[in-house]
Amino acid sequence: MTESVDKTTDTSVQSTPLTRVSGRPWKNVKKPTNRTMMAKSLRRSHEQRMQQDRDQKSLKLMEKEMRDEKEAEKTALRNRIVERRKKFQEKVQREAFEAKMSERKRMRMKRKELRQRAHAKH
Repeated sequence: MTESVDKTTDTSVQSTPLTRVSGRPWKNVKKPTNRTMMAKSLRRSHEQRMQQDRDQKSLKLMEKEMRDEKEAEKTALRNRIVERRKKFQEKVQREAFEAKMSERKRMRMKRKELRQRAHAKH
């Protein structure tokens, strides 16, 4: 007695590519929204809905570009301010260094003058 066991898959679970089903047997097959229940004045065709989606996407894109442009302007202003402050700080440091150097030069000249006076007495 040989019994053959058929290995078949459950076809009720499998779905065709055209249906929207989750693949779980306890879930119902979803159907497109029935728009005939809506009032005639509220109904729009698929093309109208797609056109509205495209319009909204282009509006969002334009808003994003405007935000990016504004942010770039702020960043450029910030960078200019930082550069200006850095240059001013470098200028102050350079002037302090030059003042220090001129002070050293004055001290050298003073010592040289004192040496010359001491030499001139002899």
